[in-house]
Amino acid sequence: MKKLLLALAVLGTVGAASNAQAFAYARSQDNVTNFLLDVTPGISFIGPASVNSFATACLPSTNCMSTGGPGSTASTPAMIFSGIAPTPYTDNHLSATSFALADAQIVSQQLSGQAFTHATNVAEGKLLENNRANAVAGNSSATVLQSTFAVGGTGGTVNFSFDAAPMITAWLTAAAIGSQAEGILAVNFNIVNSSGAVVFNWAPDGVVSPSIFGGTESADAFTLNTTLTALPANPGPLTYNPGNCAIGAPPPAGSPATRCFNATTNTLAAGVYTLNLAMSEAVNLQLVQVPEPGTLFLLGIGLGAAGIARRRRTQV
Repeated sequence: MKKLLLALAVLGTVGAASNAQAFAYARSQDNVTNFLLDVTPGISFIGPASVNSFATACLPSTNCMSTGGPGSTASTPAMIFSGIAPTPYTDNHLSATSFALADAQIVSQQLSGQAFTHATNVAEGKLLENNRANAVAGNSSATVLQSTFAVGGTGGTVNFSFDAAPMITAWLTAAAIGSQAEGILAVNFNIVNSSGAVVFNWAPDGVVSPSIFGGTESADAFTLNTTLTALPANPGPLTYNPGNCAIGAPPPAGSPATRCFNATTNTLAAGVYTLNLAMSEAVNLQLVQVPEPGTLFLLGIGLGAAGIARRRRTQV
């Protein structure tokens, strides 16, 4: 009997610990600005850039919402929520209800005559479920700019320089095994020749290294390609927020190397090329709740009663 009471006490303690509101939360955001393309003489861009800014938000038991698409520079934020609407580009983890939010904006474009290119994206979501044993959600946002340029007979190079402010938060509370809160960042630049071959590829990873293909780096302040995942064994809150890149005034004329990120292609032979600039953010959430305290307690009583009954039968 003492063992039974001890077991019930332990179960009651575990149940009390699980009484916290279970939630899964993640936010992934990036702000790329002061972006300049500098080209050597003999290189000319052909026509305006093609743009595609889009966002998708999803919650369990609801339809996904998608906004933006080809030709869009400022998609309407994709949001699914009940109660108070979440605010894009703001930490909404205190929301009292589940929500999904995604947004992608191309604020300015150098190739459209503005001083520099500026793009910002965010994906954020929270699962806070009282009556669901398992809930899954995924949100994403992306910006793609594509330009065509021609290189003259003597060849030439393209220089990329920009600043960035990336951030990821991932957090689980009172979540059971099988739960996760994940935030993902990705930024990539590539150049493709008229035959479809990639001649330059750069995915900033925080290290000035030979990993760049078809060019050289002179500045790579921190990674813009990373994932942060909170799991029950390491619930967080986990944060990636390097925050040491100068975001502010437009780049000083003629000095792109002063930016936090800088790379230059190898010499490109004469021909026509396509330049692709892509950045994306995503969050993936899965919430499996710890059983309610009452469920655990009743389970303990049931197990204890079964043990007593078995013991009595043995004695008879």
